[in-house]
Amino acid sequence: MTQSPLAENFNDSKNEQFIELVEHLSVGVVKHLSDSSIVLANNKALELLGLTNDQLIGKTPFDPSWHVINELGKEIPGNEHPAAIALSSNKPVKNSLMGVYRPLTKDRIWISTTAIPSLDQFGNLKHVIVTFSEVSELKRKEIQLKETNRMVQGILDSSYDMIIVYNENGEKLFLSNSVAEILGHPLETLYTLPAFSSVIEEDAKRTELALDELKVKGTIKYFENRLINATGEVLDFSWSGKWDADLKYIYLIGKNITNQKRHQEELLKSRRLFKFSTEINDLILNAKQPLDLYNGLCEIAVNAGGFEFAFVGLRDDINETIVPYKYAGNELGYLDYFKKHISIKNIPEGNGPSGRTIRDGKLYYCNDIANDLSMAIWRDAALKRGFRSSLTMPVRVDNYTIAQIAIYANKPNFFTNEELDLMKRVNENINYAMNNFSVAVKHETAQNQLLKLSQAIEQSTSSVMITDVNGVFEYVNPAFCKTSGYTAEELKGIKSSILKSGYTVEKEFATLWQKISNKESWVGEFCNRRKDGALYWVNAYISPVVNAAGIITNYIGVEEDITQQRETLSTLENKNKRLAQIAWEQSHLVRAPLARILGIVNLLKHEFIKNDDKENFIVHLKNSAEELDAVIKSIVFKTNE
Repeated sequence: MTQSPLAENFNDSKNEQFIELVEHLSVGVVKHLSDSSIVLANNKALELLGLTNDQLIGKTPFDPSWHVINELGKEIPGNEHPAAIALSSNKPVKNSLMGVYRPLTKDRIWISTTAIPSLDQFGNLKHVIVTFSEVSELKRKEIQLKETNRMVQGILDSSYDMIIVYNENGEKLFLSNSVAEILGHPLETLYTLPAFSSVIEEDAKRTELALDELKVKGTIKYFENRLINATGEVLDFSWSGKWDADLKYIYLIGKNITNQKRHQEELLKSRRLFKFSTEINDLILNAKQPLDLYNGLCEIAVNAGGFEFAFVGLRDDINETIVPYKYAGNELGYLDYFKKHISIKNIPEGNGPSGRTIRDGKLYYCNDIANDLSMAIWRDAALKRGFRSSLTMPVRVDNYTIAQIAIYANKPNFFTNEELDLMKRVNENINYAMNNFSVAVKHETAQNQLLKLSQAIEQSTSSVMITDVNGVFEYVNPAFCKTSGYTAEELKGIKSSILKSGYTVEKEFATLWQKISNKESWVGEFCNRRKDGALYWVNAYISPVVNAAGIITNYIGVEEDITQQRETLSTLENKNKRLAQIAWEQSHLVRAPLARILGIVNLLKHEFIKNDDKENFIVHLKNSAEELDAVIKSIVFKTNE
């Protein structure tokens, strides 16, 4: 075998034996003299340190070229080198971990070093033997393990899920930081609390059963319970767990699902509210009369809206109370109590939501029947039946509350802002429908009245016409057509001036338009011209039609044909004139014979008149009478002409 370079420095047999012994060891071996210099190194030492024999022999622990570091990455000074410590203390240094930089390969390895001092019989230091072996892989694994542990710890510390480890006795072995953050107690305090002490009383038994199941099955993927934190807030949690039968450890991971549960509840509520409002709107659209709304609304509130109970109460002004009409849900005799303790007057029995709704016409709600003072009279009866929240809506027609709709929920704080907004819209839709029913009734009444009026106008012997604001015909009744000679189709769209005859002066027309344009009525007579050219007289009443905005939209004219009256009157007037003329003309003719008759009658009374004279007078009397008779006949004849 070729002698190694190391062996060349020693020729004595003892050194040769030592060299032969250590040369083939799988650990590095170096020998330091008492002056700390290296005098011997085997091949493994040269390999591990990455140096040649010439580079290594003579080096001391204080040589600055070593660049040795500790586990923390800090450079180890010469006096802290294991060989230097052993040299100075005469005591061994075992398993010292060092990171050695190798200049030839320009890398660093980790070695576990042991330095053993050798003493003579007097206790004096002779030399120090340093052995070392590479532990880079172990160090790498150790670093990796530390990093993994640090990462796991980081994950545990940063996880919002609660991670808890119990032993079989329920003692807490590990709590993640999230446990303290969620429950609001310091970790130190939580370790001292009894197992599962944060679980609310209602869920304690269920939690215990879930853990028993975990120990039987080995794993459990999902179970829920509720925990109470330091502020008294109840939180929802879902858990998964593992049972280690060897260690008898329970590993639990709890996820805070409070917000998720709330979101699910909100989603369910949104769906419920959507279904409720949709069915109410369908009911409103299909209702034929108000009772259809009353009859269907309560059922929808309970079946679609998820309410515990609903009823419609009608206003009774005579007895100043509210009379239940229709209900659905868990009534359980509540309405009997309600009827005995309700009023619409401003008294205690009338100051609950129902009474105020009837009086004020507003929506009222109570989100905590158990503690709301306004519900004191009805509280026990409501709570006994599971009612925890209530809401009343007014049913109004023409700004007057005729009924109230009351709904009850089985949870406190049931009516959120979203729920209240929906109820307000539902209430508006119901009241809109009720007003439409009222309008429909009024419209039907008006239609009947209009029909009667229309029939009366159509059958009237008086002429009726309707024009727009410019005097253009929009409607004429049959009597108008008969009088004017025009058909309705001929007059439609034609101005009323087509009837002008020229007998009525323009000044009169100007007066007419001035009055009706000022929203006043005009009464007067017209001489109109028929379609065939004949003239006829009418007594007219013309009035403007004004809309709700105060604007004139039409004019209505009612005319009576007075042509015959005027002709009769004219005839009478002419006859009277003729009679007056006749009377004046004949008065003198009547007076003459009459005077003679009266004179002869007076003469005949005297006794001195002879009989012959009397006969003459009688002849004259006869002649005068005949003359008078002839005059009277002449007057009668002329009068009858």
